[in-house]
Amino acid sequence: MKLVGDFHVHTVASGDAFSTIDELSKRGKELGLDVLAITDHGPAMPSSAHRYYFDSLIENVKVSNEVRILPGVEANIIHEDGSLDLPEKTISKLPFVIISFHVFSWNQNDVITNTKALINCINRYNNIKAIAHLNKPYYELDIKSITPLLVEKKIVVELNNKALDKDKDNWNSFKDIILYMEEKGVKFIISSDAHSLEQLGNFNEALNFADYCNLNEENVVNTSLKKLKDYLKIDL
Repeated sequence: MKLVGDFHVHTVASGDAFSTIDELSKRGKELGLDVLAITDHGPAMPSSAHRYYFDSLIENVKVSNEVRILPGVEANIIHEDGSLDLPEKTISKLPFVIISFHVFSWNQNDVITNTKALINCINRYNNIKAIAHLNKPYYELDIKSITPLLVEKKIVVELNNKALDKDKDNWNSFKDIILYMEEKGVKFIISSDAHSLEQLGNFNEALNFADYCNLNEENVVNTSLKKLKDYLKIDL
């Protein structure tokens, strides 16, 4: 399976990553990637960037070393009403928004509240593109409740290389979730979740997991620029 871009990439601005956009794009070009989504952690992460960084990213970064750069964020759900840790004005302008729960920004622990918050988030913002590392969620979700909304809103589920590599004991149960979602019409995106230059474009375990699920390549949106444009409405 040939992937045209990496859509979960962190830079030094995240506070827990170690490469610049220039370094990452040079490496991306070497790897033959056409697109990189820069998805630094939202401000709820203690060491991450202020919202000014994300506003500046939108205005100033579009191409680096001949690689298309999508300004984005890995935004944290911070409230049961679905609000994220950036102003709506900023979120609405970012071309690639991934949402997730993290322990530093979410302190609920029941499936009903978690699911309600995720559904509220999806309904609140119009340009969410993906849900991050769903294979090992920090908080349990009602998958059957969220699946129809993902199909309706054309939000993809991420197969996160880093998370899948750390969570091989959970592959079988996650496979059941993926196959259920695929049957219902959900699409997927494969990404590295790179926090260093060496991790960029490393999709090995995510691709192994896709094979383990016998996932239909047609349902992986970053196997072609056309699918990215048509399904996620990304301007490339």
